[in-house]
Amino acid sequence: MKTNLIKYMAGCFILVQVLTGCSTDDVEPTEDGGGTTPDLVLIPDDAFGEYMLYNETAGVYEVVEDGAVHYYLDPTEVAAVNELLLSKTSSNVANLTTAGLATAETKITDLTGIEYFVGLQHLVLTSNSVTSLDVSDLTALQELELNFNLIGSLDLSNNSQLTLLRYKGSSSAEENQKLSTIDLSNNTALKHLYLPNHNFVTIDLSNNLAIDEMLDMSGNPGPDGDPDTADIVVPAAIYDQLAPENRLGVVSDANVTATVFLAVDNETISEADGMATITVSLNAATNQDVTVVLSVAGTATQDTDYTLSTTSIVVPAGQTSATATLSAIQDDEAEGNETVVLDIESVTNAEAAENQAVTINIEDDEIVISLLINEVLYDPSNDALDGDANGDGVYSQAEDEFIEFYNDSDDALDMSGFMIYDADGYLAGTPNHTFPEGTIVPAHGAIVVFGGGTPTGSFGGAVVQTSTTGDLNMNNADDLMTITDAENNVLLTFNIEPLSNNPNESYTRNPDITGEFVQHSSVNGALFSPGTKADGTSF
Repeated sequence: MKTNLIKYMAGCFILVQVLTGCSTDDVEPTEDGGGTTPDLVLIPDDAFGEYMLYNETAGVYEVVEDGAVHYYLDPTEVAAVNELLLSKTSSNVANLTTAGLATAETKITDLTGIEYFVGLQHLVLTSNSVTSLDVSDLTALQELELNFNLIGSLDLSNNSQLTLLRYKGSSSAEENQKLSTIDLSNNTALKHLYLPNHNFVTIDLSNNLAIDEMLDMSGNPGPDGDPDTADIVVPAAIYDQLAPENRLGVVSDANVTATVFLAVDNETISEADGMATITVSLNAATNQDVTVVLSVAGTATQDTDYTLSTTSIVVPAGQTSATATLSAIQDDEAEGNETVVLDIESVTNAEAAENQAVTINIEDDEIVISLLINEVLYDPSNDALDGDANGDGVYSQAEDEFIEFYNDSDDALDMSGFMIYDADGYLAGTPNHTFPEGTIVPAHGAIVVFGGGTPTGSFGGAVVQTSTTGDLNMNNADDLMTITDAENNVLLTFNIEPLSNNPNESYTRNPDITGEFVQHSSVNGALFSPGTKADGTSF
């Protein structure tokens, strides 16, 4: 085997041809130590470089630098190379191993340097692990074989001389490492197209009527999503000129009624700036415009919660898809997540596939929470123990204050880290109470926070806590209590200012949960009912 070797000496590259069994002393260098260094380009992938060297590819050189082997190419020389055979099938790997290649079993992953092979006509990369391939400079390319690589997109727009494309999807590839679309409109010379086991639903071959050797789209999902059915529609002119064994996974457009499919790229969008593209696609192009009218339903309101660019989508004759755009509208209302349900209402010049409804979820960015304040005692009675709201047998203006919260939801509410502030505390950023980790309020349950003391009693089974600072500090007049979540987003407020300065009792909703706040004694004569409804029964 003949190899090319560059030895690095005295700061210069010396090119020599080395024959097997000879030493570098047996041959004359093409340039001496004082000559001009060739304009060489590093090949980053050793498996790529060593394989080309093994194949005696002109213009590829091995460089020994400080004992390490690297591979370089001469752009001028490799421009004349017309074929690169770099398959790593098991039989080829065995041959490379026998030949002693260090990278015999290493897959090629990086084809940096391929752009200099501008005269290349035939490129074989079967059974490697290449994830991207730029052949835009290889305008002479006629045959490209990529079976079992990991390339998720392929631009062949500059390769107008291409006659053969073979790329079978790898079973080890991720979904984004397979093709789902490819533009072959400039590849009018194509005669052999082999693209099994990818993610194609449709393919446009209207400019590829020269395909007469092979067309294999088997193992692709096609319009019905089943890789085992042959339903990718191709022009009858191609289908009819291929032998049955050479047309796989496809059906002639002469035997197909155009069918409409509906899809959306984003099923969940944000209210703030969310956008979704609705795509109407056909399994086959027609010679007439196809008009698809959409029906609109769901909990969201058009032109209030979102806009829709059109409900009548036209797929032009000869095309296979068209789109509309749905854009969310930002507002300040806490209305919860909403939905838009789109379906095919009617179709002109085609048929609608079954079960094509799509749902778009619009996520509300206002805070929606089921918590409410049901009762507040900011001025306990100072008449003996009439004001002993926490039931510990001791009257204390600060300790017997309380706020009763109700979880008006079918789900338990985690209040861990929630905070209660009085007006001064909110301005200073110092909460009067921070709900401890693990504070869970059951569905349709209550939680009571006292100013302090030792709350004694059942309190209707409610969760009971005392202020983590020992004082809720609710003033009898002109105070505003603020409740936030753990991120300090304001959830609730309770304004004491418009209420009585000295009620000597609590304010409670009447009726509980849904009513306005009234003085407790006006409901049933009692002064308070922490943890229960006003009548003393549990929530």
